[in-house]
Amino acid sequence: MALFAQLAVYPPLAQVTVVSPTRGKFNFTVVLESSTSLPERPWEVSIWYDYGAYSGTRAPWRALDLELVDHTPAVLHDDSSNSNYRYTFSGDLDSPYVSPDKTYKGRRVPFTIRYRIDPGSEWSWVYHNFGIKDGELILQPPIDPNFLGAYPVEIGEGWIIRKTPSETPNARLYTIESSQPIPTPNKGNAKTESLVLGRVTQVCRWFGLVRIWEPWMAPRHGNTLFRLSEPAVLLSFLRSDGLHVVLLAINGIDDVLTHFGSSSNGEIVVEARNDSGKDRKFKVLAASAWKFELANAAVMYEARRLVRQSMAYHRLLEQLDQLPGNVRAESIDSDTVLVNSNRSNTDDPTVTPQWLESWYDSLAYCTWNSLGQDLNAEKIMTGLDSLAKNKIHISTLIIDDNWQSLDGTQGDTNQFNRGWKSFEADPLGFPEGLRAAVSKIRNAHPAIRDVAVWHALMGYWGCVSPEGEIAQNYKTLEVNFREGTPMAGQKLVIHPDDIHRMYDDFYRFLASAGVTGVKTDVQFSLDLLADTADRQSMTNTYQSAWTQAHLRHLTGKAISCMSMVPQILYHSFLPTTTPRIMLRNSDDFFPDVPTSHAWHVFVNAHNALFVQHLNVLPDWDMFQSSHPYSGFHAAARCLSGGPIYITDTPGEHDVGLIHQMTALNPRGQTVILRPSTVGKTMGVYDKYDERGVLKIGAYDGRTAVGTGLLGVFNIAESELSFILPVTKFPGVNAPDSGVSEQKWIVRSHVSRRITSPIHPSDPIRPDGLLQCTLPIRGYDVWTALPVHSFTLPSSGSEVDVALLGLLGKFTGSCAIIESSFDLTAVADDESDPPETQSGSRLKIHVQLKALGVLGIWLSDVQSSSRKVEDLMVMIQGKPVPEDTVRLDTKNVPKESGVLEVDVERAWNEMELDSGWSNEVGVDVFLK
Repeated sequence: MALFAQLAVYPPLAQVTVVSPTRGKFNFTVVLESSTSLPERPWEVSIWYDYGAYSGTRAPWRALDLELVDHTPAVLHDDSSNSNYRYTFSGDLDSPYVSPDKTYKGRRVPFTIRYRIDPGSEWSWVYHNFGIKDGELILQPPIDPNFLGAYPVEIGEGWIIRKTPSETPNARLYTIESSQPIPTPNKGNAKTESLVLGRVTQVCRWFGLVRIWEPWMAPRHGNTLFRLSEPAVLLSFLRSDGLHVVLLAINGIDDVLTHFGSSSNGEIVVEARNDSGKDRKFKVLAASAWKFELANAAVMYEARRLVRQSMAYHRLLEQLDQLPGNVRAESIDSDTVLVNSNRSNTDDPTVTPQWLESWYDSLAYCTWNSLGQDLNAEKIMTGLDSLAKNKIHISTLIIDDNWQSLDGTQGDTNQFNRGWKSFEADPLGFPEGLRAAVSKIRNAHPAIRDVAVWHALMGYWGCVSPEGEIAQNYKTLEVNFREGTPMAGQKLVIHPDDIHRMYDDFYRFLASAGVTGVKTDVQFSLDLLADTADRQSMTNTYQSAWTQAHLRHLTGKAISCMSMVPQILYHSFLPTTTPRIMLRNSDDFFPDVPTSHAWHVFVNAHNALFVQHLNVLPDWDMFQSSHPYSGFHAAARCLSGGPIYITDTPGEHDVGLIHQMTALNPRGQTVILRPSTVGKTMGVYDKYDERGVLKIGAYDGRTAVGTGLLGVFNIAESELSFILPVTKFPGVNAPDSGVSEQKWIVRSHVSRRITSPIHPSDPIRPDGLLQCTLPIRGYDVWTALPVHSFTLPSSGSEVDVALLGLLGKFTGSCAIIESSFDLTAVADDESDPPETQSGSRLKIHVQLKALGVLGIWLSDVQSSSRKVEDLMVMIQGKPVPEDTVRLDTKNVPKESGVLEVDVERAWNEMELDSGWSNEVGVDVFLK
C-alpha cells in the first residue's frame, strides 16, 4: 500500500539546503498524500539523518519522528479535483550549536525520509520506492559573518595570493597571480598554457559556467570531486561549513584569454593564452562569503574596476568622445536612458534625447523560426498580416538572417562559404530595396515602432565576398580561422584600419532606410581567428567600431548575439559607459527538439548569475506562442528581465498566451511587463540531472515596497510535488534568528490562489512554506506582495491591503510604477464630493504603465460585508463607471477578497487621454 504514497518535503531531498547560522530549532515538514481508493491509515513519517555529522561525533544515523499537525503549507496549485488524503507531518531539530561560549565549525548533514502506513508495518524508504536521493543540510556556524577564515583556495607552487579591498560588504576578495609570466613562443602564434592553481577544500557542491563552444556558455555542476570537460569562466564552490568560494577568470584587459580547467585529481587549473606579445601573468580573482551572491558580486565588481583601468577601455573612451554628448549616457537602472536621433537623409543626423524604454519593453516578432532562411519581403508582410489579423500588435520587427546581398545560392551553398556583397538588400527577395520594404511595413502596420535587421559582425557567416561592392570600397584582409571549427579556412574580412569607416557607412545606410536597430550575430568569429596578430588587431577594434556605429546611428538599439566570448563580455559589457544593449544569453530556441526546452530555460537562468553584472539586458531568445512548451517559455521570458520575441509561423498563434505576457499602454502600444532586476536561478547548486523544480527569481520596485517574483518550472519527466519557503523569493527576507514584522501574501498566476499573510522567519517555520504540484512541462509564476496595515478612521476597523498589479498577466505586479497610501489628507475645497475627502477614508493611489484589470487584495471584503457601492474609484481624477468595479472572493483566504478595477474598459468608455504621459493613475477610496 505504501506505493500509493506521494511525498513533498522541506528541506528537499536530492538537493543541498544551506541553513543560516542559528542556535534555535529548525524545522522539517513532510506532506504525504494517499489515494482515497484505499482506507485511511494512521501513517507515520520520520526523518532519518546522520546524527554523527550533525553532532560532530562518530554516532550512527538516527530518526527524528515527525508529528501529524493541523497547520499545513499553503497550497498554490489547483487541487479542487484532488482525490487524495492529505497529511502534514512536522518536527523540529535542535541546533547543534548550543553553547554561546563555544566556537563551532559548519556541518554537512545528509538525511532521507522513511514512512509506513501504521505502527505495525515495515518502514518504506523514499529512495527504494521513488529513487529520490538523500538531501543534504549545510549548517552554517553562528559566528561573526566577517570571519571568513584563511585563504579560500589552497594554492600550489608558482602562485602569489593577496587580499584586495572588496566593494561588497561581508565578502573577502583576493587577487591570485602567477609568480612567473605565461610562457610565450619565440616565434609563431601564441598557444594556450596551463598552470595548476590548487583546490578548494571541504567541497560539498560546485557550480561552473563553461564555454560549451565558442559563442555560448552553459552551467555545469558536481559534488565533492571537481571535474570539467569544457573551459570555465566562473566557478563557485559550496563548502561543507557553508562558505561559498567564487573564482573568476580575468579577461578583457591585456590581450590575455583566461579560463579554468581541472586536473585528473580534482585540482583547479588556470589556462591562459597571451596574445599581447609582452610578459603577462596568469591572473584570477577569488572571493569568499557566507552567501553566494556576495562572493559573486565581489569578483565581478573587481573585474569591472580592472577593465576600467585597462588601456583597451581608455582607447574605447577616446573613440566614444567623438559621439555627441547626449549619446554618451551612463546606463541607469531605470532603463530610461536617453538617446535617439531624428531620422534624416543628411550625412549628419541630429541627435535628440528620447527614451530607450520603448525598445526594451516592446513585444518583438522575429522572422527566423517563423519564416525560415529563404526570406523575402512578401513573406515578412504575410507574417505581419497574420499577427494583425489575430489582433497581435507587435512593436518591434526583427528581420533575421538572409535579407542581405550575398554570394552563393540559398539552400545550395554552405552558409559559412557565403560572403556579404553589398549594403543593399538581396535584389531577389527585396526587389525594391530595403528602404521600400521597410516603408511598406511601417505603412501597413503603423504600430511597429522599431525595425531591426540581422547581420554578422564580419558581414556574414562567411565574412565578405571578394566580388561585391563592399570588397571594392573598403580595405580588406585575408585571415585564417581555426581548423576544426565551422569557419575553418581562409576568408576575406574588412581590414581593422577601415572597420570604423565601414560600420559608420553601413549603419548610416540602415538609418536612411528606416531601420532603427540591429541584431549583430556571429561575434564569436573574433575568437576563431587562428593568428595572434589578427586577434590582437581585430578583437577590440571591431567591437569598438560596432559600438560607436550603433550608438551614433541607431541610438544603442542593438542585440549582441553569439558573443559569450570572454574578450567581448569583459571589454564591451562590464563597463557602464554606454546605454544597456540586449545580449543573447544562451544558445538558440530549437522548436523541434523536445529535450531542448527545459534545458534552454535552465541554462538561461544559470547564465544570468554572470550576466546580471554586465551592462546588458539578457535576451533569452525568441520562442513560438503555439507550441507544447510555449507557456513554459513564456513564463520564463517574462521573468528574465529582458526582451520578449515571438517567432510564430503565420496562422499559428496563442493569442491568450500573448495577452498574459503583454498589455496596452495608454497610447495603445503593446508593452511587456519586465521586472526591474534580472531573473536568475535561486538554486545555484541544483543540478539539471536531479530533475527537480527550477526556481527563477526576480524583483520589481524599490526595497520593502516592491514585489518578489518566483517562477517554478518542472524539469522532470513526471509530475512533481514540492515545498518551498517564502524566503526563496528575492527581496523577502527574515531577520537573523527571528521573525519579520513585514507580512507578505503570495499569489499564483496559474491557479489565482492567494495565501494568508505570512511573516518570514529564520529558521523557516511551517506557516512560511508553500506547496505546489506541477504536471509534466508544468510551470507557474508566484508573486510575493508586501501587506500594508491600516486602521480606518471612520470605523476604527483594521484592514490589510496588498497591490496585486494587473491580473491575468505573468508579471502583472511589474505594471505598477509607484503607489501610495493616505489616511490623513483632507480636501481643501468643501465643494469637493464627499467621496474624495480622504480624511474619513483610506486613499490608495496606484500609477500604472499599462491598462488592464487592476487587482487590490483587501483582508476584510467578506468579514465586513464590503460592497462595491461603498468604494470610490477614480482614473485621472474622474469617477469610473460602476460596472467596471467588482469584488471577487474566489481563491482567497477567508474573510478577504480582491477588488478588481477594469482600468482598460473604463479608460476606453470614458474616452480618456494620457496627454504627454504614458501612464495612468488610479485612486481608490475605502471607508
